[in-house]
Amino acid sequence: MSALCAALALAACSQAEEPASPASATAPSDTASEPASDAASNAQTASGPLAPRDECASVEGLGELQTALKKAVAARDADALMALVDRNVQLDYGGGSGQAELRKRLTDPEYLLWDEIGQALALGCGFDKSADGNSYATWPWYFSKDLIPLDPFEAMIVTGTDVPLRDGASATAKQIGTVSWDYVQLKEYSEDPFPPVVTRDGKAGFMDAKALRSLVDYRIMADKIDGKWKVTTIIAGD
Repeated sequence: MSALCAALALAACSQAEEPASPASATAPSDTASEPASDAASNAQTASGPLAPRDECASVEGLGELQTALKKAVAARDADALMALVDRNVQLDYGGGSGQAELRKRLTDPEYLLWDEIGQALALGCGFDKSADGNSYATWPWYFSKDLIPLDPFEAMIVTGTDVPLRDGASATAKQIGTVSWDYVQLKEYSEDPFPPVVTRDGKAGFMDAKALRSLVDYRIMADKIDGKWKVTTIIAGD
């Protein structure tokens, strides 16, 4: 099951009675949406509240970790990746952990973690401090921030520029607005390729699921262990 489908299913059980103030819709545009799978290639020129950004490149040791991670993923080099990952890396909330399990999941059709890690890295790195004062990093960058006032399973990130909001669950339905790199609220569970959403300013419509990424989709976390930055978590869900 895809991460988006899983989030949609979970959201059905945690649906809020009223939509929070979820992403702004602008005047209708004829510009085509950018699917989530294409978002990484246009990250450098993306604009919007949640567009990819890099807060980690200038942090000593962390910038080097990020560069090495991207190289390992691009080369599908499992040994290089393991050198960057803590031996007890957390992989799920059911006890899955460790480098041996990570190696399996990199190419396991149920997980395909090479792809998931690459997509998370492309969405930018966030640098922050925990309540106890320890520094940490997350990919995507926005996961470490308190920016989205929604139930995590209802929050969807629009991963593109001028993604159409439509008045029906179809690519041919009338366009009633656009959203660029912002969040929308999943209005209700749907397996339709155009699920119902509500924008930041309260406008209801339907959006191409390929342009949506769940807030609780895969993310990567890194912490400093014995003075060296290491990946400590690669996980989805909440």
